[in-house]
Amino acid sequence: MRCSLLSAVWVAIAASSGVLGLPLEETLPGIARGQEDGTFEPLQKRQNVLQGPLLNGAIPGLPDLSPILSNNTFDYVVVGAGTAGFTLAARLSEDGSSVAVMEAGIDYELSLINNPFANTPGGDVVGVGSDPADALQDGIDWGFLTVPQKGANNRVIRYARGKTGGGSSVRDFMIYQRPTVQTMGVWQTLTGDVNWGFSQRFSDFKKSMTFTPPRHELRQEIPAAQYDPADFGSSSSIASLSVSYPNTPQNFSKYAQLSANELGTQTVKSFNGGSLLGVQYNSATINANDGTRSTSRKFYDEASKRSNFQIFYQMMAKKILLVKNAKGNPQATGVAYSTLPGGLGTTGILYARKEVIVSGGAFHSPQLLMVSGIGPQAQLQAQSIPVVVQNENVGQGMQDHIFFGPAYKVDPNLHTFTDLAADPLYLADEFLNFTTNQLGPLTNHVADLLAWEKLPGSALASLGSAGAAKIASFPADWPILEHFSAPGVVGNFANLLAENAAAGADGSRFASILGALVAPLSRGSVTLASADTATLPVIDPAWLTDETDQKVAIYAFKRVRQYFAAKAMKPILFTQNATADEYLPGFATVNTDAEILNWIRDNLMTVWHASCTCSMKTKNQGGVLDSRLRVYGVDALRVVDASSFPILPPGHPQSTIYMLAERANTLIKQDNP
Repeated sequence: MRCSLLSAVWVAIAASSGVLGLPLEETLPGIARGQEDGTFEPLQKRQNVLQGPLLNGAIPGLPDLSPILSNNTFDYVVVGAGTAGFTLAARLSEDGSSVAVMEAGIDYELSLINNPFANTPGGDVVGVGSDPADALQDGIDWGFLTVPQKGANNRVIRYARGKTGGGSSVRDFMIYQRPTVQTMGVWQTLTGDVNWGFSQRFSDFKKSMTFTPPRHELRQEIPAAQYDPADFGSSSSIASLSVSYPNTPQNFSKYAQLSANELGTQTVKSFNGGSLLGVQYNSATINANDGTRSTSRKFYDEASKRSNFQIFYQMMAKKILLVKNAKGNPQATGVAYSTLPGGLGTTGILYARKEVIVSGGAFHSPQLLMVSGIGPQAQLQAQSIPVVVQNENVGQGMQDHIFFGPAYKVDPNLHTFTDLAADPLYLADEFLNFTTNQLGPLTNHVADLLAWEKLPGSALASLGSAGAAKIASFPADWPILEHFSAPGVVGNFANLLAENAAAGADGSRFASILGALVAPLSRGSVTLASADTATLPVIDPAWLTDETDQKVAIYAFKRVRQYFAAKAMKPILFTQNATADEYLPGFATVNTDAEILNWIRDNLMTVWHASCTCSMKTKNQGGVLDSRLRVYGVDALRVVDASSFPILPPGHPQSTIYMLAERANTLIKQDNP
């Protein structure tokens, strides 16, 4: 169903917009891009890279040390061109330092030729489903699968992650909001460093992005989106992330907002000034000039003009080179790689004169540390990996958010995502409306309204004393629940396009509100399946394995039902009766707590916020990194991405990842004057 729909729409779009026939830039494995004339410095030996026998063993296909030449030696080597990696690499190159970025995927611009919807905000829900069959054939997804999830009735769930320049900033839902003041206070406590406070890092939150206010003359929404100008600064010194609002709001969202108000959640002005409790339209990483998705690749656009910046696409990091330095410490001196695809690939080393920075994300960063000999001793020994630095915390303590929610049949005159999925001609028309006018549902990132709340006393009491104490340990401004509008059928998020096409085939229209746990207590892990990074790591998020999480989830589900039972929602329900109009799961079949929990297990989905697998904490609190993002026990090696988080903030973390990259840039330059 999905393939035939996309094929039909693609033909319609291509015929009218001239997409077919575009020249495809050929990207060869391991070829650097960034220096416009493609030249390098003359080949000469560099004497300022630490040399010696590797502490972590020989690398298959390579001698212990390959020649150290000017065309493979840089001040900094950054592994991963993702949300943090691209941003940090671009920043490091601003002062003339030579920077190489090693990216396993292809250039994002190439993938758009096969998937024209990927750059539309409304296309963010396509191809990221829990079913592996939902993956798009655009070559930019890693294909991660979880192990069977005990907390999800043993389901194996696909975990979409971007394998391209821009990383998962090309796959996310574009929601831009910041953590709370007291959340960052927890960061201060866990890292032992006051500099991670919200006010201390506020300038870094603002530095990465350029803000454009909502265009109310186009949106015409009631109530109107609000924002606080004080939360945003001027454009940074290089081309930066664009944060704005879709030109067309979701029709359903205003009813969700009014329902939230009716239930006691007050409309607030901003989600970017250090507080979240309340309801409001969210800002998003959308380019204000053309309405397309804005990603960390924006930082490449300017950095690529510099002769000291290089990105190597289709280059997979295999191992970090660790050599004993004069202090007797292991020191990172480079990264061994293989180019992709394997049949055409070569192997080699990129050397770092100053530092190696790992930005592979919550799954690949701990994997690369472990295959390089940094991690839990038993796990490394099981894969015959020499242990250089034993740290039992690498890959452990994974945190993530989950969502779920019932779906309701609504007035067929209310346009929702179901229309786009069920009617290819309507979708084609709206694609043209998007490209021509920057208007219509495809300008919208779907979840454009957020509501945050604590648990009321009655819900806390249902958790029992131990559970209530756990929830009470979160700061006063840390929400426990997030709800976001989802105008369509969500279910188990296996394949949203096919699910909504089937549900809307008879002209029916649907809407959901999703409940998300944003103070989760369950903890997962990332472990090795092999000593080779070509084999994906073992991912066990362990969602909903904590009993308190289960009880909070039941309350969140019931809370969504309250949204749809509110008077404000009544005008758009199909029969104006929430009980009768519940399409999934249905009151008749799912009503008791046990039935609700079982349905949640069958349908929960990740919000794609995997984090904390290389946590920045003090050693006695289980850290892998110190408060300057340096790997404990290894010199000249840092990790900068969501895996570095000491704790996952409530909500959507991309703003925090950009802030982290900005802070890392400052720290690295301070340590390498």
